[in-house]
Amino acid sequence: MDVEYFKKTFKFSPESNTPLYEQLAAYIKIQIQAGVLKPGDKMFTENKLCDILNVSRTTIRQAMDRLVEEGLLIRYRGKGSYIAEQKLKRNINYMYNFTENIRNAGAIPSSTVLQCKVVDVEESIATLLQLPRGQSKAFLLKRLRCANNEPIILETSYIPYYLCHGIEKYDFSTASLYNILTNYYKLHLYHAVETIEAILISSENAKRLKCKAKEPGFKIERISYLETGYVFEFTTSITRADKCIFILDLYRNNTVNKNIIEFQRRLNV
Repeated sequence: MDVEYFKKTFKFSPESNTPLYEQLAAYIKIQIQAGVLKPGDKMFTENKLCDILNVSRTTIRQAMDRLVEEGLLIRYRGKGSYIAEQKLKRNINYMYNFTENIRNAGAIPSSTVLQCKVVDVEESIATLLQLPRGQSKAFLLKRLRCANNEPIILETSYIPYYLCHGIEKYDFSTASLYNILTNYYKLHLYHAVETIEAILISSENAKRLKCKAKEPGFKIERISYLETGYVFEFTTSITRADKCIFILDLYRNNTVNKNIIEFQRRLNV
């Protein structure tokens, strides 16, 4: 972002109740989300911003501090401030849709299908899926989930095949699994239980996620239920710890703010 672009696209609103530093921080955040400012780009110096905007250094410093706190900027002593590599930010109070929320965060979602077939599952998976006695078939979908072509999550899902005959015909590199389940099979997610465990990523998974073996990661196991109480999905996700942040909003009265965005990306996702 050059000086002329900055001057043309940003103006303070003195009549606004929003403090000047918050206006500036919000503008820079939008430029990051839009891809105008990219990871590794050097930010204007505080002195330069003071000259351009004709405001105090305190205002500029407050705006930069806010962006550093949000993980959007990194300061290097003696070198200045740079746009940070962004992490996926997920509120774990809510059930989420990867594709929808990555788009909402301003990034481009994509998926590479690694496996898409009907399989006979081992007893432990059959038990988790609550398969009827004598049944062992499940639909297996394994995908590499990416944001802006960067691998973030290795996701493996099992769905009882008696609930979704023929689902293997769909192209899940572009189609949403939950949209297919909802619109064509009338299966509506009612609630889910997730466990999140800190792990070291295995060599095999590291190759898929384009990271080093034994780097920190998260293993997320999720069991999803229909309103009837039947299990309709078991998913395991291996997530790069350097690309994701999990957020839990806590309230003393056990209520949850329904307006919280489920899945965001500091950028982004």
